[in-house]
Parts: sequence; structure tokens; C-alpha cells
Amino acid sequence: MSIRIERHADAATFLAHAGPWLMRAEAEHNLILGVALGLVQRGDAPDPQIFLATVRRNGDVVGCALRTPPYKLAVTRMPDEAVPLLVEAVAAVYGELPAVLGPETVAEAFARGWASRHGVRAEPGMRQRIYRLDRVIHPALLPPGRFQLAQRAHLELIGEWIRAFAEEAHMPDIRSTSIAADKIAAKAMFLWVDEEPVSLAGWTGRSPHGIRIGPVYTPPGKRGRGYAAAVVAAASQRALDSGAELCFLYTELGNPTSNALYQRLGYEPVCDVMDWVFPAPAVNDVSGPR
Repeated sequence: MSIRIERHADAATFLAHAGPWLMRAEAEHNLILGVALGLVQRGDAPDPQIFLATVRRNGDVVGCALRTPPYKLAVTRMPDEAVPLLVEAVAAVYGELPAVLGPETVAEAFARGWASRHGVRAEPGMRQRIYRLDRVIHPALLPPGRFQLAQRAHLELIGEWIRAFAEEAHMPDIRSTSIAADKIAAKAMFLWVDEEPVSLAGWTGRSPHGIRIGPVYTPPGKRGRGYAAAVVAAASQRALDSGAELCFLYTELGNPTSNALYQRLGYEPVCDVMDWVFPAPAVNDVSGPR
């Protein structure tokens, strides 16, 4: 049995090879599909720092991996024996990674292989569940306020909320203000407003038949009032009304409140994934690899 990792120079080539396999489970693979399609649609020039690869067994695609720095590496299910080869292929491009996200067994095997190769620590991170929706079940009782498309006047606030969302989700430092500006310009950021903005939900990562909902954020002082359910339901309905057949989202498995909330809105579980993170060593840590 012959397994090899095939790296692709650009997203269009990657999708030509990987697309049919990824589309067999579009909801499971919505993140990689959405990121790759976004790269194609933007028309970016090939970037050697972007990692786009297929895993092939006897010529057939049996897995994929993608990374757009500074974000984590995303991996799909793949044969166990492919993981060490993927570690070497990724190491040929990057000297370090913040994390890897994928099915639990694959993510853990990659993380342990990466940690061993580079002499760094690997720690289990957030466990997440992917959901899909094709029909919104709207809340029977809405909170006070209204659903609204975010405007340029909301830029500073939304930038702050995206930054806070990233911190809670243990994401790397991101360009929160420019992301907010892009989402507002693309009409892909929405608010629930109760005299003032109290919750947000965005669209991101369009796949061939769906839209991923995210980020979703409500400031701590405004939680527990139904605002998140209202804005997610309305944003999901607008996505379906705009032509999407499906909506996808990710939740933290350790948060039963959000998982129950999304299921009440009609989101159905698809599969679970998890992060393995590679913490940066402390400045005063001179003990060497552990």
C-alpha cells in the first residue's frame, strides 16, 4: 500500500484534487472547503507559506491538510500511517505551529509526532462539535430588541468583540479590526440590538452548499438573556434565504449551554474535532524540552 503527501501550489489546484473527496462529507469538511474557496475567490497569488495538501493512498485521495498562517493546521481523517508523513511535509514548510485541529485520533497522533520531532510540548486543547442546519427553528420567545446588519459605525465595538471572542476561543492574536471591517463591508456581520448592540453573529467560510456561522459573541454581562439564540437564528435564516442550503457552526463540547441552544435552533451534530496546542515556552524556561 503506497501512501504519499501531495502538496499543491494554490487553492484552485488543491480543490481540483481534493474537492470531490471533501464534498462527500461537506459538513465535516466545511472549514477546509470554506478557507480554500475563499482563497480562490480572492484571487490571491500562490503563497509558499500557505500549506495545501492531499493524502493519497494508491493514487486515491484519503485525507487533506490546510494551513493559512498565523492560524492552526487543519487536518481531516486519514490513515494512521499517513500521519508521520504529514508531520514531515508540514515541517518542511514551518518551524513551529500554534496548534492542530482535526478528528481526535488524527490530531493527537500529529501533535505527538510534531512534538517529538521538534522537542516541544503538545497539550490537548478545546474539544469541539460540528453542527449542520437546513431549517431554522426560531425561538418561541424573542428577547427585547431587533436583528440588524452591522454598519461601519459599529466597527470599533465589533473589533473589540472579535478580539474577546478570539481570547475565549484560545485563538492566536488576530487582526480583529480589519476582520471586522471586512465582514461589515461584505454584509456578513449581524447584531442583536436592545437599545445598544448586545450580541453578534457573522458569516464566514462559504462552502459549495453552505455557510459557516461565526464568530458568535455576547459580552459576559449580557449573557443568559436569549440574545445569542436570537441573533444566530436570524443570521442562519438570512443565510438560507440568501441561497445557502446549509449552515454550519462549531461549539465547544465543554459548554453544554451553547450546545443545547444550537440544537434548539435546529442544528444537528455531525462529528467531533479537537485542538492539540503547542504552547510557546516561557521566557524564563531554560529546562529544555519536556
